[in-house]
Amino acid sequence: MSDGGSNVAKSFSVTSQTLTNAGQDFRVVFPENIAYYHPSDARNKIWVTALHNNTSVTVSSANSEHQLNASQTTSFNVIQELGRLMINETNASDPFKVFSISDKTVHITSNKDIIVQAISSRGRSTQSALVIPTTKLSSKYFIPPVPEIEGTTSGGAPVANVTERAPFRLIIVNPNEPKASVTIKGGEEVSIDIESGRAAQIWVKNDNKTQYVEANKGVAVFFSHPCAIQHQCSCGLLHAMVPPAKNNTMRFPIPPVLDQPVSILRSDKETRERITFSSSSAVVESAGTAIVYWPSLLLTLVPVEEFGSCFVVQFIEGKENFIIIVVHKSHQQGIHIGKDPLEEGKWQELKGTEYFSTNHSISSTTVVWHNATNMAVYQIYKHNDTWIGNPAPVVSANPDEPRCIQVSPGEFNDSRLTGRGEDMREMSAGPGIEPATATSRTKGLQIWVALSTTPPQQLLVNVMAASLVEEPDQ
Repeated sequence: MSDGGSNVAKSFSVTSQTLTNAGQDFRVVFPENIAYYHPSDARNKIWVTALHNNTSVTVSSANSEHQLNASQTTSFNVIQELGRLMINETNASDPFKVFSISDKTVHITSNKDIIVQAISSRGRSTQSALVIPTTKLSSKYFIPPVPEIEGTTSGGAPVANVTERAPFRLIIVNPNEPKASVTIKGGEEVSIDIESGRAAQIWVKNDNKTQYVEANKGVAVFFSHPCAIQHQCSCGLLHAMVPPAKNNTMRFPIPPVLDQPVSILRSDKETRERITFSSSSAVVESAGTAIVYWPSLLLTLVPVEEFGSCFVVQFIEGKENFIIIVVHKSHQQGIHIGKDPLEEGKWQELKGTEYFSTNHSISSTTVVWHNATNMAVYQIYKHNDTWIGNPAPVVSANPDEPRCIQVSPGEFNDSRLTGRGEDMREMSAGPGIEPATATSRTKGLQIWVALSTTPPQQLLVNVMAASLVEEPDQ
């Protein structure tokens, strides 16, 4: 049998930059969380991680630039969110054809590549999201089917003015100029023009008809419900990035996220359906969307063809933090958490595939990387009975030329996104940096590690390809 993991890894040599989540222009949107009239303010946060020295980051609504060096992560607190989906009485004859427009988006730009992540929080309702650079957005997305949720989507028709009984919604964001012409197709078409920097919301019908979003330029699409029923009659935000339509059918290995029965929301040009996960076949094929649903969790799955070799994993205080790693069975060795090899753990075979998965707890923001192949990494957070998570941001999709950073937690000074300041996580190189050669499996990579005289919280790890010189200040 051929080494499928190696073959997949080598196929990324040309397109690896496209498959990473690094970029210099981002548009972030925070959905309505629980309800627009909720008495508690939204506590939303944006994390920005620099991959290069002398990185200048500008965030709309802030009145200054923020300077970062490689491995530094700054977090910004944001109050604004999209709010309710407004339906005017004059055009409410069919509310599933009505868009609601908002200008409450956040624009992030930089002079060098960065990674951006976001978290939406209000009370105990929390969701995390990976933010895709505007240059890597697509013009076509298949709309996932609506999950079956007792008290929200099942047991009767949707009720627009009852938050937990309202329909799921699509959020479509036009990140920049020019204006985006967007059409929802697959049934009776609904079209709209979205100005730069604005987001459009529209309700999603709960049926099995294939539907898709098509635009004349790159847009971002999210699938969301402000307060879906979760446990014991409580409700909370469900939110997930919708992946772009694929040119070909791809295989999505399904990790045992919760060791619980889950549903897979699959949609492409052939089908739009809910699939009950079966441990006898831990894979789903699609040329569009594949999302895991569990109460409180919508987890966008990663196809084998879009695996990466290096990931940034963000730590969230006050929650149980862990990662799920999916890798080819021939490459369970060679995985690192920061500078340390992955400890021996329990691996689970994903039936019907050549892949295995494992879970690993983390206690700080870090990187996960493989020295020989590509893999999938999901960051998962648990608090009481609530689970949230998303695919970890990809820094590199070419294991032959990886570039990784490790970010250690620093001191925080929370501030609203008004330009008065920001949170900072960073690592200082400390005195006495010298190169240390990794094992032969790293194929000539050099790992820069601080000497033991440097405190643990100041460790800096830069994994570079065949280089003994740190990136010069530019």
